[in-house]
Amino acid sequence: MPCIFNGICRKTLVLIGVIAVAGCQHAAQGNRTADYPISEQFPQVYQQKLQASAHWQLIAQNEAQLLVTRFDEAPSLQLSPTSSGSESPFQRVYHDFLAEGLLNEGAILYEAGEDARVEFNIEVIEFTARSQLNLPPGFFSATALSAYIIGHAVEAWSNPAALLIPAAVGADFYQYMNADSLTPDTEIILTTRVRQDTRLVYSHSSIYYLRTEDTGLYQEAGAIKVRGPVTL
Repeated sequence: MPCIFNGICRKTLVLIGVIAVAGCQHAAQGNRTADYPISEQFPQVYQQKLQASAHWQLIAQNEAQLLVTRFDEAPSLQLSPTSSGSESPFQRVYHDFLAEGLLNEGAILYEAGEDARVEFNIEVIEFTARSQLNLPPGFFSATALSAYIIGHAVEAWSNPAALLIPAAVGADFYQYMNADSLTPDTEIILTTRVRQDTRLVYSHSSIYYLRTEDTGLYQEAGAIKVRGPVTL
């Protein structure tokens, strides 16, 4: 009988596959002879995605709460209406949501005359296309080894243990369908500040994902630049 159908030969191939996977892992993560520092991923983090005007209201309320709680007592702030006519939809609506949130948090708002002024900057950033399907080290070796094992398992469908194969495939499909959503290529950085005379007394930045198709809601089409500072 040919060696490929021999049990000892199969075990040898499995051992070779394991060594190959370990070798790939070592080359990527355990190489102590590299001539330059090895890049390291950040820990897994999640970032919220803006998909509705209700989300604009939520982030405005959050920014208002963070701002007011920064001070020992409810601050008196200068608020001026947006009137230039060139504001983006987000800029106009966020201005109103932020004013509402500040009032709900107990801040005292004036249209003029106060030294403390609220400003917010909006910056939209577009990255190149990125994918969540980064393959781990050893993926191809493990795939080839799995295909070999499955190929021989098909010959033994009379064996109840072979039923684990379609179950595993189904589990992988379920995991794929319930994985995290695709990461957009466009982000917005929203910074809220309070200036008193020439002194900066508060600053906070938040980062959100948004669909590239919605970029026009946050700035003029084709203008990738900071929109601000905008005085409230």
